[in-house]
Amino acid sequence: MSKYELTSIIKNKEFLKPEGRRAIVRRYWHSVLFFGFLILYIEFSLLEKYIIPEYWISSSLDLKIPFIPAFVVPYVLWFPIIAVTLVILCFSDRGDFVRTIMLVYAGMSAAMLIYIVFPHGQPLRPVIASDDYFSNVVQHTIYANDTNTNCCPSIHVLNQLAIHIGVCKSKLFKNKPVWKAVSLITTTLICLSTLFIKQHSIIDVVAAVALEFVLYLLVFKVDWSGMIPYSIKSRVRQWELQGSEK
Repeated sequence: MSKYELTSIIKNKEFLKPEGRRAIVRRYWHSVLFFGFLILYIEFSLLEKYIIPEYWISSSLDLKIPFIPAFVVPYVLWFPIIAVTLVILCFSDRGDFVRTIMLVYAGMSAAMLIYIVFPHGQPLRPVIASDDYFSNVVQHTIYANDTNTNCCPSIHVLNQLAIHIGVCKSKLFKNKPVWKAVSLITTTLICLSTLFIKQHSIIDVVAAVALEFVLYLLVFKVDWSGMIPYSIKSRVRQWELQGSEK
């Protein structure tokens, strides 16, 4: 089923019919990968609850970085940016979506494994005396709901770098340098925001960048499709094409 056929199904409300719903499921079955976030969220929540820091990570450079509450804006924009970008990739090209979301999952999984092996936290959070809007968001939303443990490498940075890589490598944005530039600027602001609201040490950010580079090579440069038996790929393809000529 082509994208034009999908548009026709939606326009003519054929998705209300069983055959229409089945056609959509066959084309976008890979969207089931979104459920991986639920598993990783549960795992991270358990780590936040039960991991007791044995080490504290910070750098002398962190003391030179000012606390700027307004940077909470790009920090929280991270959440919708991740969601919207992955949904766009999901509906534009399956290969781009799968590689990008697997890069996200690889980063989160690797980071949480490090948190288990190396339980730690960061001692950088300031006492917030100001009562302005941004300071209140940092104190009562960010700090109140996210502990200062399990920081290195920063999942915030890892995920945003993965999304930026996904945008740059996708077919959808191949000839759209403006969107790539917007993604780069957004990614830079989000990574800086983790430092300026004292949510992460500069060590956490550097570690995330280094880890993301290794994971990028593994996910985007290694042809993992060759590990899937041809018989399985053939059956999946036949299932996807069922009813496409109806």
